[in-house]
Amino acid sequence: MAKLLWDKRRSPTKWVADRLGIEEWQLGAAIHKLKRRSNLGGTDRVIIYDDGRVTDEQGEDIGNIHDPI
Repeated sequence: MAKLLWDKRRSPTKWVADRLGIEEWQLGAAIHKLKRRSNLGGTDRVIIYDDGRVTDEQGEDIGNIHDPI
C-alpha cells in the first residue's frame, strides 16, 4: 500500500522529489501537467503518494507523477 508523501497546500519540496527519484523541476512540471489534464487550477491541492500516484483533495486519482516525465 502506498504511503502519503505530500498533502500540503504549497508546492512540494525537494524532499518529495528525492523520494520519487526525480528532480524537483520534474516534479513541478509533472504536477502542472496532471492538474491541467484534470481541470484543476494552480491553487488546487493535490496529494502525492510514494508510488507516484496523485489524487485531488477528494481522493480522485488524477494520474502518476512518473507518467508525464
